[in-house]
Amino acid sequence: MDPVTWLLGLGSLLVFGVVVVHLLTALVLIIPTWRVFTRAGFSGALSLFHLVPLIGLFIVMAVLAFSDWPNGEASPGKR
Repeated sequence: MDPVTWLLGLGSLLVFGVVVVHLLTALVLIIPTWRVFTRAGFSGALSLFHLVPLIGLFIVMAVLAFSDWPNGEASPGKR
């Protein structure tokens, strides 16, 4: 077997593994983030930004941290 072919096959297997791990991690994060967005008054579909590779998590965190929540934020004394 040609070494170049072997390396290309190994590289494609590695890329496939990274994609699968990314999708599984994103799916685990989507459900709780969906609930946080709906309780804050946003559309739950914003949690689908987790599917964007590399920057999706940062987009979700930025939306929650820096935008005004339509339902208002809880003050430290309220629960």
